[in-house]
Amino acid sequence: MKRVAVIAALVLLPACGGDETPPAACSDPVDATTVELSDFAFRPNCLSADAGATITLENTGDAPHTFTVEGTDVDVEVDPGSSAEASLSGAESGTYAVTCTLHPQMEATLTVA
Repeated sequence: MKRVAVIAALVLLPACGGDETPPAACSDPVDATTVELSDFAFRPNCLSADAGATITLENTGDAPHTFTVEGTDVDVEVDPGSSAEASLSGAESGTYAVTCTLHPQMEATLTVA
């Protein structure tokens, strides 16, 4: 019985998320005021912005997407063919992973100065 409990604990341990790896800094971030969400990619996918900046998000594709900055409150959904704004007012200086919660293969790195 103890063996089952130990195995169950080891299997569930990685799901706790307490040992997240921070995103890798991209080598040449683009100072971005606009980000395109299309074809299941962010363009640019290596971007930088000042703390408190507002980034315009343009969804030029046929599917809805989100611009979700992990570790912050930034989570903006953008319908196909439309645009929205993402405010970085609550983001502190640092490097953040950006994902689309609807399409997790969409990834970017944001450096906030």
